[in-house]
Amino acid sequence: MSTTIRFHQYGSPDVLAPEEEQVGMPGPAQVRLRHEAIGVNFIDTAFRQGVFPMALPGVTGVEGAGIVEAVGSDVQGIQAGDRMAYFLAPGSYAEVRLIDASDLIRSPEDLSSAEIATVLTKGLTAWAALNGFYPLKAGETVLVQGASSNVGWLVSRWAKARGARVIGTAGSATKQAAIAGSVDHVLPSGSDDLAARIRAIAPNGVDVVYEFVGKATFAASAAAVRDGGTIVTIGAASGSPAIDQADLDSRNVRVVGGPMAQYVQGRVAQASDEVFDAYRKGIFGDFKATVYPLVEAAAAHEDIAARRKSGPMILVP
Repeated sequence: MSTTIRFHQYGSPDVLAPEEEQVGMPGPAQVRLRHEAIGVNFIDTAFRQGVFPMALPGVTGVEGAGIVEAVGSDVQGIQAGDRMAYFLAPGSYAEVRLIDASDLIRSPEDLSSAEIATVLTKGLTAWAALNGFYPLKAGETVLVQGASSNVGWLVSRWAKARGARVIGTAGSATKQAAIAGSVDHVLPSGSDDLAARIRAIAPNGVDVVYEFVGKATFAASAAAVRDGGTIVTIGAASGSPAIDQADLDSRNVRVVGGPMAQYVQGRVAQASDEVFDAYRKGIFGDFKATVYPLVEAAAAHEDIAARRKSGPMILVP
């Protein structure tokens, strides 16, 4: 038997309930994967709440790593016993699952499944931010609104490692202290004169803004970006922003967003290799996950809602 975390209605974390089931053999293009670690991402809460509707009863989660137990008849290049991982394939909150073989990537031999589930999806989002949404160049000035968020942390450190000057914002004094070693300049995201303080550092404006906060900081982002610059909207922790598109158009400021998959598609091997390489080299710093047993998935979601934890989270069956 295998434990699967299901929800039969949309709602708060307590709709997540462990259920025992027998997972059958994979279909022709599938494998049966036994998870060793499951990544927890903010999008998981959106599926649970119905922000992104899915068929009910549903299984949230999009990321995992583990060992192949069985392969379907049409699957080539994968066999039982192989260590594999995946990202953006809904249904990961399960001890064992069936998954399309085309969604899998081979796990690096030198990284544990826990390490892979900690960094893969978040790292690929950061990779897309720096290579797809906006191809960052050394010497450019970057503003990361919400640099203490998981992806904001990775973007900040990776951008700095690539030779950019990084201005990072965070809400609390604790979060500001946490990002101090990851950016060149730390500013409070709630400051009334945030735009002016950014312009004091970058008088001509920043080349690119990576927005993880949204409504509360977007006006400052728009005022701080240079004419001809780019605002990349990856998250909106404070809600969707009001955008004065006419003003931005008059300044030739580009606003881009959407799923990171559009930039990773066709480059998954390259992107994931670069994420794992950056992790190995320590570019991401102390990026370690809080570990929850799979059956305590609801507790992980409660901690996200209450903002009781910082940093990545994983579930372990």
